[in-house]
Amino acid sequence: MVIARDPDIASKAFFRRVESFNSDDIDRDYFNRSYFRPLDKFKKHLRDFFLDIDDVDESLAARANRRFNAKAATPSIRSFSSFILQHQNLVANKHALFYRFDEKEKRDQAIDHTKIFLGLVDQKYFHLSQEKERLSSEVRGLERKKETNKRASESYKQNVGPVLSQLYALMGFKEEPLSLEKVLCHPQDAKDQLDSIILPEKINHNSDAATQRYNQLKLQRSQKTAELRKLQRQAASINKHIQEEERFVDNVKQFSSPKHVHISASVCPFCHTEKDNLRESAEKLQQAITKVSSNLAQARPMKAKFESSLVEVQRNIEVFDKELTELNQQITEIEKTEKQLSEQKSLYESVLIQKAKLLVLLDTLNMADDAELEKQIKVLNKQLKDINKDLKQYEVQKGLENASAKVNEYMAKIGNHFEFEASYKPINLHFSFETFDLYHLTPNNEKFYLRSMGSGANWLYCHVTLFLALHKYFAELSDKCAIPSILFFDQPTQVYFPNFNRDNSETFEEQKSQEAEQRKTLNVDQNIDEDIQAVENLFSQLSVYCNELEQENGFSPQIIVTDHADNLTLSNGVSFESLVNDNRWRMRGLINPTEE
Repeated sequence: MVIARDPDIASKAFFRRVESFNSDDIDRDYFNRSYFRPLDKFKKHLRDFFLDIDDVDESLAARANRRFNAKAATPSIRSFSSFILQHQNLVANKHALFYRFDEKEKRDQAIDHTKIFLGLVDQKYFHLSQEKERLSSEVRGLERKKETNKRASESYKQNVGPVLSQLYALMGFKEEPLSLEKVLCHPQDAKDQLDSIILPEKINHNSDAATQRYNQLKLQRSQKTAELRKLQRQAASINKHIQEEERFVDNVKQFSSPKHVHISASVCPFCHTEKDNLRESAEKLQQAITKVSSNLAQARPMKAKFESSLVEVQRNIEVFDKELTELNQQITEIEKTEKQLSEQKSLYESVLIQKAKLLVLLDTLNMADDAELEKQIKVLNKQLKDINKDLKQYEVQKGLENASAKVNEYMAKIGNHFEFEASYKPINLHFSFETFDLYHLTPNNEKFYLRSMGSGANWLYCHVTLFLALHKYFAELSDKCAIPSILFFDQPTQVYFPNFNRDNSETFEEQKSQEAEQRKTLNVDQNIDEDIQAVENLFSQLSVYCNELEQENGFSPQIIVTDHADNLTLSNGVSFESLVNDNRWRMRGLINPTEE
């Protein structure tokens, strides 16, 4: 793939696939206008070669809360840069590890997309997560509807129950021909059945059912009245305690213990003998006053507890008050019916009036069939069970933990080849794919995070160790990992040669000599040869790393280093020149212009 940008066509980008690449073919004519694509389409087209994913929302509800119902940001090849690039201000930074993590939104996206990059999830995972949320929401809705029906059923029982009981009592039925529960579950069917039950020939004129119901209601009223009176007395008692508490608090505020007590001895007027009994009593009185004063000052207020108890009692009073009102209405209804009978009205006429009341109530019922709700909930739960089974196969959490463990294992081996300060040896770096934090763990389980790990060399080694371990793991994943095996380090040796930002020498040897002279002038004790050895070790480990991974995986990661150091001697015997391949741009710049 050959990709490029043309400053004259800012809104488009060049994309071309070739069988093999030859740099000799690259000239101005190579970039034919027909290979340029609009920038947004170019980005998506390039991404599709690495990531076959279009929707990363796990929650459709979260999407609905976004502006314009927008999808969550999908991962792109730009996301890879956090795992690939260590630029000059980052490679030895003690506060930051990853590129673009200074922007919280970019950081959160990179962390969230990691499970995609590592091949732990695919597009199906997100669709399953969305479906799980949707079905769970439907189940909760049906459960709420079921609960609403239950509360409505209780409310209907309070309205329908007394009317139905009064109807049966007027008919003289000893037993209920049709239960209240059946009437509420199937109100329309109950109306048809009642038409065949409530007939004049089925009235039992000798029954005392009405009298029994009347007596039962009066008994219930008496019991409710007794309980209500008890609650009213309880409320009055609590109110009294609250008033006493308020009065007590006011008195305590006004009370003050004597600061000084003047005690005199008693003297007998005849023998002039002094008695100390009064002095002892006065001292005991002073101690008692001090103790009482202290106890009063530290007394725990009880008003809030009393008030909470009062509220609870008052709520219970309201409940009993309402129940008594309903009982009174039912008793009054029976007495009214008996009065009508005494005025020569027929019993069946009273029955028809009661039946009409019941039918009107049944017409207002709109009870959902709980059996149907249960059936729907059961079907949805079955679908949810299947989805959870599919999602469980991904084992995302376990996958991230295993990935972290692998990277930690690799860091332990890689880090031992770098000269960390003695206090951090043996180096024991730990990294988490869930938080993206890095720390050194001591034998005493004490954590030292990057920012607390001393010198610039330590920070550099932490960055290099982590990223080498990450890419070793990425390479091990092979095609499962979307992140390309490319690492870019920009001037990692700056921790040893901070003055290289003013390097305009024609060769590294010349610059090295200037650095040595400058250290003498500034009385810097650090020997430049020791720093050169550290630099050579750094590049040696990069070379060893690439060779080992090529042997293990059949291909070598590409590590690109831009630096001032040159002509180094590597410990593994590889020629530094073979790695540089004469690609020096100390004098000519990064891009070598050629004449067209």
